[in-house]
Amino acid sequence: MMKKLLACVLAGTMVVASLTACGSAQPAEETTATTEETTESGSSETAEVAEETSLTLQPGKLLVGAEIGYPPMEYFDEDGATPIGFDMELAQALADEMGLELEIVDTAWDGIFAGVDTDKYDVIMSCVSWTEGRDEEYLLSKPYVANAPVLVVPNDSEIADVADLAGKSVAVQMETTADYIMQDQIAAGVDTDLRQYEKVINAFDEIKAGRVDAVCTDAVVASYYLGDEANNYKTVWQAPDEEPIVMCFKKGNDDLKNAMEEAFDAVKASGKLGEIATKYFGSDITADME
Repeated sequence: MMKKLLACVLAGTMVVASLTACGSAQPAEETTATTEETTESGSSETAEVAEETSLTLQPGKLLVGAEIGYPPMEYFDEDGATPIGFDMELAQALADEMGLELEIVDTAWDGIFAGVDTDKYDVIMSCVSWTEGRDEEYLLSKPYVANAPVLVVPNDSEIADVADLAGKSVAVQMETTADYIMQDQIAAGVDTDLRQYEKVINAFDEIKAGRVDAVCTDAVVASYYLGDEANNYKTVWQAPDEEPIVMCFKKGNDDLKNAMEEAFDAVKASGKLGEIATKYFGSDITADME
């Protein structure tokens, strides 16, 4: 009788032990699954936080909008694919200072401001002149190059001022400040033949070929385009109001603007800015900029 009772007790103990073992296996699996889910969730949240705290549209990358066809500010190298120029090298220096990869987004000038508004790039660095209108619509950096629209004519031209453009033709790149200035002159009564071109190089091709009487463009660009033929032309007028070159951001993007201005100050203090300016302009035209 005692043997049977002992056998029953042992059997019961084994059953309980078996059930206990089986019962503990399931929570272990659930714990593992829960840990994996927590890890994945944590990684996802970390990525989201990184994106939210990034100063740029794409974390780790600075997207710069530019119309690559405006020497010496931005243009393609001889390979036809590599962006070079003052703005382009400055953009690279700023990206390096900020620890970011640089990507240039080539954009037609007539759509370049809409591009920054619609988040196609973080900033425009493309010889953007400071104007009151732009300052109201966009967030503009402190100036980094002095500039003003000028009127260029052949040396033997009788044109000495914008008023003398009456009955003459003047070429501009469309939708630039030079274009707007000439439109204002026409509205004020100067009867000139305004010819607008998509690229500024087309305007200079026209004056070199004798098909227009004058070109209105930025001072920093005029000297470059005339190149070896500079002795054949002269600047007869400069806009009374200077329009220095700035970086252009979407309204509200103050954090990125401040970070890029801080990087700019570091690049200038290191002497790198002066080196880039001298490379493209023959002298450091940024030296007197505050």
